[in-house]
Amino acid sequence: MNKVIYMSFLAISAVVFGGFFGGLIENTPGLSWLGYSKTFAFEPGTFLDLDIIRLTFGVSFSINIAQILLIIIAIVVYYNTAPKLFAPKK
Repeated sequence: MNKVIYMSFLAISAVVFGGFFGGLIENTPGLSWLGYSKTFAFEPGTFLDLDIIRLTFGVSFSINIAQILLIIIAIVVYYNTAPKLFAPKK
């Protein structure tokens, strides 16, 4: 269970910091490619339209290059540090 929490922490940190750094250096010459992002969205419109309530569902997902690189780094860090952190006690 601790390994799952540790990997989740690393992945969430990579996504948050990658989004921050990608947005921060988006207009920096030479590093602007790290801020390139692609958005995937599912916005079909209104599913349920009654007179008193209207329900609309949609999902939007955006990822940039910096986030992808930091996720890869997080995976490498996990596989290099998890066996040492969660080794069985002797």
